[in-house]
This record gives sequence, structure tokens and C-alpha cells, in this order.
Amino acid sequence: MKEKQMTVSSSRKKTPWDEKDDLTPTESFIKSNYQSHYDEKHPRLGETNEADLINSYPVTECPCCTSCRFIRNGYDSNGIQMYRCKDCGRKFTRLTGTIFQDHKISVTEWIEYCLDLMGYSSLNATSMNNKNSSTTSKYWMEKIFLLLRSVSDSLALSGTVYIDEKMYRVVKHELIEVDGHKLRGISRNQYCIGIGYDGHITFCQVEGTGKTSIPKTWAAFGSRIVPGSKLIHDKEKSHIALTKRLNLTSIAYDSKSLRGLPDNENPLNPINKQCFMLERFLDTHQGFNRDELQDYCNLFMFIMNPPSNKLEKVKVLLDSAMTSAVTLKFRACFKANSDD
Repeated sequence: MKEKQMTVSSSRKKTPWDEKDDLTPTESFIKSNYQSHYDEKHPRLGETNEADLINSYPVTECPCCTSCRFIRNGYDSNGIQMYRCKDCGRKFTRLTGTIFQDHKISVTEWIEYCLDLMGYSSLNATSMNNKNSSTTSKYWMEKIFLLLRSVSDSLALSGTVYIDEKMYRVVKHELIEVDGHKLRGISRNQYCIGIGYDGHITFCQVEGTGKTSIPKTWAAFGSRIVPGSKLIHDKEKSHIALTKRLNLTSIAYDSKSLRGLPDNENPLNPINKQCFMLERFLDTHQGFNRDELQDYCNLFMFIMNPPSNKLEKVKVLLDSAMTSAVTLKFRACFKANSDD
């Protein structure tokens, strides 16, 4: 699905009076304070202690050729330890081959950005709060998506497990086509997201467009629910595949008969709440490219699941960012979007 080409937005450091010499006292006051606040939000790399942080992560191999034969080779201008590989001859740092490779913006800003995201802030609100351009915020989001691609790999639902399906709309101007034919009908023009919850862990998987089915349900939950668990659900027919193949104790409710019940009396309220929270989260980022729907679901899972403290979540992301061999260049990110 196509997304409009994103143009590089202007820096939020700019003010209306940057090219003006003769400022009024009011203009001068606003400009000075605005730029002071901008500088506070954007410390230079050498002004923070991030070099100590980066140097604390061990280096086990050359990121260019995976050789273990390398030596220390001084420091860069920001105090980051440099290395030189004896086999390929290339120089590198702990950040080479990670999402922080060639970064110009300090890690402290990235931390603030992550905290905003986990507070259900939109990209626009996050970029304004951190005084970053909208393209920078989108670029960072794409990097986080890369880090979270495997966030659900180890998730397992056990004990009392609730499941349901959440239908989420396509972008208003977007019509789904299959084999050249436009899909008609409300459900076929929506994405189906399978959601599971066991009181501790939240799991969600995009099943595709249209209603769920036995193959879709099994593909989404078959490897995520521990056999022998108790399954609480509505009377969706496709759920029978799970109960039979995983030997689950099934407790099914007619969702229509539960309408109007107070939350504390509705046996499906735990999963209904998860569906509501997911929709709220996605609506915060409304207008996003639906090709990235699973990436947004991955971020939602990361937000909802342990650890509960946001700073602990930031630590998990930061450790992953510093040690994962994934990187994304700015130009490549937006070229890919414009070519879709």
C-alpha cells in the first residue's frame, strides 16, 4: 500500500526572527528563551556522559567481518573508544552496525522520545515536545520497529487465557484490492487483529483483512497458548481449532447477550479492555501506513507487557539498540517509504 512521499521537514530550532537584526524586546526575549530551551533539549554528544555508557558495552567481534582479531585504536572526538580490525583493516566503535551508528542526536534525547511514545503520545506531539522535526521522529520510530520485530517470539499465554478479534479500519482514502478487485463490505475493508491476554501478558497478531477463520486463528494463537490452559472467549467458530488441538478447557459466552452489562459483571471485560486499549493506541497514530500495522502492534505489546516501569522498558530498548546488529540510514528509510 502506498504512502505519500515524506519530505524533510524544517528544524524546530528556527524562529520567525532568525534573519532579522533589529528585534523588539519582546521578539528578542522569546527567541532567546526558545533557543535556550531547544539547546537544553538537544545537548551535544560531547556534553553528555554517553561516551562512558557506550564504552561500557563489550565488543566481541568486528561488525564488518565478524573477526575476533581487533585492537583498540584511540578515541573519536566525543570520547568513544575506537577499534581497528586486524583482518579487514576497518575501524569501528561499539555503535557500528547498530541503530545508533553515525547518530548526530544524543542518546538522552532518544530516551525522552521513548518515554513520550510509551505515554501514548502521537509522533507529532512527541516531535513538538522534544523539538525534533517530524521526519526525525518518524525515523526513530522506524528504528524502534526494527528492534521490536521479535518482541513476541518468547510470549506465551497460560492459565486463564482470554482471546478475541479486533477489527481495525483501513485509512479512509485507502481501498484494499485483491487480484485487481476492490474488496467490498465493512469487515473485508478492515484488518483483523487477534488479541490474547492471560492477566499478565498481552499478545496481538495481525491476521489480515476480513473476518477471522480457522487457519488465521491457528496461525495467530496456535504457538502462543500453552496446551491445557483455560480459554475464555466469545462463540467465534474459528476458536474451536485451538480448543481441540491444544486440549484447552473452553468457556464461551455469547457476546451479544453481554452487551449493556457493567464492566465488573462482564466475564469478557479483561479482553474487551485490551481491545479498547489497542484501538486507543492505534488511533493516537491514525493515518499511519497500514503496512506497518504489525509493527505498531509490536510496540503496543512492548508497552503493555512487563516490565511495568517505563524507565525499565527504556533500559531494555537501549540495551537492545546498543547490541543488536540492525541499522537503518536516514536516506534509506525515506527512500523506501517513497518507493512503496
